[in-house]
Amino acid sequence: MTFSYEKFAQDGTLTLLDPLFTLMLIFSALFMIIVLRFSINPKIMLFIGAFIILLSAQLLSISGILADELNLADASKNFYLVIAIAVLQVGAIVYAFVKAKKNN
Repeated sequence: MTFSYEKFAQDGTLTLLDPLFTLMLIFSALFMIIVLRFSINPKIMLFIGAFIILLSAQLLSISGILADELNLADASKNFYLVIAIAVLQVGAIVYAFVKAKKNN
């Protein structure tokens, strides 16, 4: 297939949303570093972490729908990036609650 954006699909695999997954992983890693360095309210961390996990899962779902509609394969790399994002966010939430418990 020919697309107007040449990086839309590569070798029969949908690659349009790959930069968003990578950006979310980088944001999650930076967020983890912030939690390690500073004291953040755990309830805020729970909200932000849950929001990011749900957003990345929704993006993975949309990626799958797009790949199916365009008769392309979806990159399995995106699934592993979503798992990494979830692990980082859950780790940040747990660490924020443990850190808050130690401070009290």
